[in-house]
Amino acid sequence: MTTDVNSLALDMLTFSGLLRIIRQPQVAENYEARAKYLLSNPAAEDVEEIRAWVRLTLQGGAGGLGDRYLQKTDGSVDRVLSQQYQDLLQKMTDFALGADESLSLLQQMGNTMFAHGYTYLRLVEVPTGKWPFLRGHTMYEVMTAPGLTRLVNSTLLGGAVGYDPRGTRRDMQECQMTARRLFDEGRTDDWVHFSSSQVIPGETLRRATA
Repeated sequence: MTTDVNSLALDMLTFSGLLRIIRQPQVAENYEARAKYLLSNPAAEDVEEIRAWVRLTLQGGAGGLGDRYLQKTDGSVDRVLSQQYQDLLQKMTDFALGADESLSLLQQMGNTMFAHGYTYLRLVEVPTGKWPFLRGHTMYEVMTAPGLTRLVNSTLLGGAVGYDPRGTRRDMQECQMTARRLFDEGRTDDWVHFSSSQVIPGETLRRATA
C-alpha cells in the first residue's frame, strides 16, 4: 500500500487539533510532532515507524481515543466536530492497519471496551401520561458485549450492568440521570458507560463492535 505522506501529515495535524479539544494535549503534541517529521522525512522506514506508533495510540477501551466525542460549550454533543473526529479516527485506523485489510482495529478496540466488565446503557422508554394514569414502563437497553443487548426495566437495571448495591448509589444515579437527559434530547442512539457516565455516540459504539 502506497501512503500519501502529505495527506497523512495533514490529517494528523487536523487530528491533533481535535485531540486538544477533547483534552488530550500530550497525544495531540505527539501527533503534531510526528506529522511535521513526516513532511521532512517521508522515507518508507519512517512511515512504518509512525504507523506502528499510531497503532499503539488507537488501542484501549473506555476512555481511549475511540471512546471520545466533542462537546459544545453548553455540554451538548458537537455533531459536526464529532463526525470530523470519527472520520479522522477511521483514517488513522486505516493507516495503522496498512495493507492488511483482514484486520479491524476498531473491532479490537470494541472487544477491549468490554474486556474488564464494562457495560453501556441507554433509556429507550418512559411512561406516558400523568399519575395515576401513567402508561408504559421505564425501560433501558443494556449492552454487555459486542452486539449483545437486553431490555430491562429500572428494577432490573442494577443487576444487568453489574451494580453492587453494597457500594455507593452515586454511579448508578448519575448514569440514569445522563441516560434520561439523552432521552429528553432525542439522542436515543447514544449510550452511557457504566459507571463513569461518559456518553458514547451510537455510531462510535456500532463501528467498534460491528
